[in-house]
Amino acid sequence: MITKIQSIAQLKQLFLEIFINKTNKISDISDNSVVNATAYGVSKVAQKCMKDISIVESHIFPDTAYGAYLDSSATMFGAPARGGALGSSTYVRIVANPGAQYIAGTQVFSNYNGIQFSLESTVTVGSLGFIYAKVRSIDTGSKTNVDPNSIISVSPQPAGHIGVTNEYMATGGSDVEDDELFRMRIKKHLNILAKNTIEYFTEVFRLTNPNILRLINLGNGEAGNRVIGIVTQNGINLTDTELSDLLEATKDYFCLTDLSRFGNTIGISLVNADWFYVDMDFRGQILSNYDPNEVRKSIQINISKYLDFRTWTNTDKIDWANLLQIVRSTVGMKYCPDTNFSPNVDLQPPANKLPRVRGFILRDMDGNIIADSANVLTPVFYPVI
Repeated sequence: MITKIQSIAQLKQLFLEIFINKTNKISDISDNSVVNATAYGVSKVAQKCMKDISIVESHIFPDTAYGAYLDSSATMFGAPARGGALGSSTYVRIVANPGAQYIAGTQVFSNYNGIQFSLESTVTVGSLGFIYAKVRSIDTGSKTNVDPNSIISVSPQPAGHIGVTNEYMATGGSDVEDDELFRMRIKKHLNILAKNTIEYFTEVFRLTNPNILRLINLGNGEAGNRVIGIVTQNGINLTDTELSDLLEATKDYFCLTDLSRFGNTIGISLVNADWFYVDMDFRGQILSNYDPNEVRKSIQINISKYLDFRTWTNTDKIDWANLLQIVRSTVGMKYCPDTNFSPNVDLQPPANKLPRVRGFILRDMDGNIIADSANVLTPVFYPVI
């Protein structure tokens, strides 16, 4: 906030300084004098005024507003209201016989609490006997942020299915839009006046789909169309139907050169942004009085903060030493050697690709996979290749 609330002593000093400068009738002020009491009363009223001014500022300025005050700030700036509940997304490791197919819209994955996930695209297991597939929660809310190694079943099971698990926790689920993302959206909403810029299109698409976080200009496609990559707040990929509906709903905001004579958008193509996959595999020693499941989850939370795609730029890189330090500094982790840590080199995601952890394997010092209490992780999930 702009207004800084001062203490009573500071305000009294300011009042008495002005008071003495305007009269020569007083040379000294004692603690129990009438003038001192008057100075205290004036200072107390001034402090209350400063407090009320600060509250008003918290309504006006998004940087200092929070909660209901931030909602009021959005209304004053003309920004869309706070977004609602969102689902989560993650990657599952599917182990099956080569050729086994998992069809989007047919196979439904579930964790041990009944939270269901669906495939974003159809996948087929290759010759290695396993594949990573991206899934999104069917339900919404923070309850969909399930723990690692909790998605353990699929229905109906295709022929050749052996097992499934999520090595990394599901992220992105929320009951309502948090203050951080809401504040960012309010401050950027005025970009809707910056015609024919990527920021302008971002605000236009958000009017239809509040889940959109940012857009990436991918240049021109093979057909000469302008290709725009879409990044969502919770990391899910939009379906082809959602992409086409988004383009249809916002076509009135495009310039004439992007429209055909019948009003269809012919110069714009919407695609999902590409991800740069990060697969982690390392050994570590966990303190005996700590639950390995909680330590694994704490490590993944800290890594998600480090690889936050919401603020990622093309100039950022993944420093493997930082990943190692995150693991070592996590509460409950006693030791993590760098000799068996993967990745063991710095990673530079290509331009316009965002980092996302896909695989996460935690082993003991002998190389054995640390299983959870339900013994979900078994050697059949990780054959020696």
